[in-house]
Amino acid sequence: MLKSFDAVIIGAGVVGNAIARELSKYDMSVCVIEKEADTAFGISGRNSGVLHSGFNNKPGTLMAELCVQGSRGFAGEAAGLGIKLDRTGKLVTALYDEDVQALHLLKEQGEANHVDGLEIISSAEIRKINEDISGVAALLSNATGIFDPFLYTIALAEEAILNGAEYRFLNEVAGIAPCRPSTGAPMATDSRRYQVTCVHRRSRCEERIEADWVINSAGLHSDHVCKMLGINDFLIHPCRGEYHILDKKIGSKLRIPVYPVPNEKSGGLGVHLTPTVHGNLMIGPSAEYVGTREDFSTTESIMNDLFAQGSELFPGIEKSGIIRSFAGIRPKLAAESQGGYHDFIIRESERSKGFVILAGIESPGLTASIPIAKKVAEIIFCRNQAERRKLFRRRIDAIQTEEHYGPSGSHRLICLCESKSENEILKAYDQIVMIGALPTVKGIKNRTGAGMGNCQGSFCTVNIIDLLERKRDLDPLGFFLDGPESYLFAGRTR
Repeated sequence: MLKSFDAVIIGAGVVGNAIARELSKYDMSVCVIEKEADTAFGISGRNSGVLHSGFNNKPGTLMAELCVQGSRGFAGEAAGLGIKLDRTGKLVTALYDEDVQALHLLKEQGEANHVDGLEIISSAEIRKINEDISGVAALLSNATGIFDPFLYTIALAEEAILNGAEYRFLNEVAGIAPCRPSTGAPMATDSRRYQVTCVHRRSRCEERIEADWVINSAGLHSDHVCKMLGINDFLIHPCRGEYHILDKKIGSKLRIPVYPVPNEKSGGLGVHLTPTVHGNLMIGPSAEYVGTREDFSTTESIMNDLFAQGSELFPGIEKSGIIRSFAGIRPKLAAESQGGYHDFIIRESERSKGFVILAGIESPGLTASIPIAKKVAEIIFCRNQAERRKLFRRRIDAIQTEEHYGPSGSHRLICLCESKSENEILKAYDQIVMIGALPTVKGIKNRTGAGMGNCQGSFCTVNIIDLLERKRDLDPLGFFLDGPESYLFAGRTR
């Protein structure tokens, strides 16, 4: 069956969801295609969760412009989405006297980007913030903050769906081709219509979708999607970053992100220490160019190096506090031989009108996600002229008007480490089903935090499955860890 939309978005990461949400403010039909089982399962859920202020980005670039816009407007957006934001500030520390000049250059760069609240502080002032932080001087960015990247990405999707957007999870885009409208209406002289073919990963069923606009927000695979239309303007270079997560006991000792002076040739901002809004502490990421785009493995050598570098900045950390390690991958436009950063690509294709390309959206893409979405909307509406606004429903309003969720006794704890109740687990499960995603342990974890504590799900996973079997008639044999190939159980013993 052929279905028609005004716009199809490829990729349900933070940027794709922000675009879907922005377009849903208008009288437009929107469809989002995502190959994973749920939103925030890709690079949008594998990062430091930092709201950047914009001093790291080269003046005059889209990176700088949209990062600063996102930082300034984030508090209001977070409140509207029901997302917690902590304006912790951030320190970039110079461990040696020869690094101090770099701090002044960063401050000048930030001021050129119109970043507020930047100051150079002495070692004595560093100690006033935290006596265990190393450094002869530091750049203090008061505008920097931390938030939960999972909940933020999920909230954007929920608000888009609340306003009419449709999602297709577990669907891989197999082809994109220009076509004439199935309605028989004449094609506009300056645009064309597209047919997107996607294949469901479990059923292998094909679906063909027509749209006036196709928005390529495929992240690590954005160049592959472009090649479907013969566009070979750029190549994505995957750069893996590994992390440690430390427990809350250690996390309580450091409540401000601490970064080293960045290396211009590095693929990242250097190994840093970042508290989370949940009270943990992260060390990382590394920056290692890799040959595959979905190799999220961690390595012993880099894990050891992370801890060594983190200990230089903050000697108070201990290896005994590590509860988990993970990796993310940056979709870099700059090759390893070049190093550093290339600017975001956000533009309509010149040769394929109606096809919008987003590429190289790495840090600070999380911070800049909503301004990126607004820029995409500007591309669309500058040609479509009429901005057909409609009543926009806010997610926070829906949350606040909900009745008490669950029957009597539903506050029984399922996850003891993180104090998560039956109530919360059931609500998360229903939210996953509501957006059309595949229910998984990871999806519930991302929404509730269940399984993020010291035991890392060793006890609560069984409790979650038992609860869903009793209260939602879930067949445990059909429940997954993080995708359709990750069965938790092989069969029954009785």
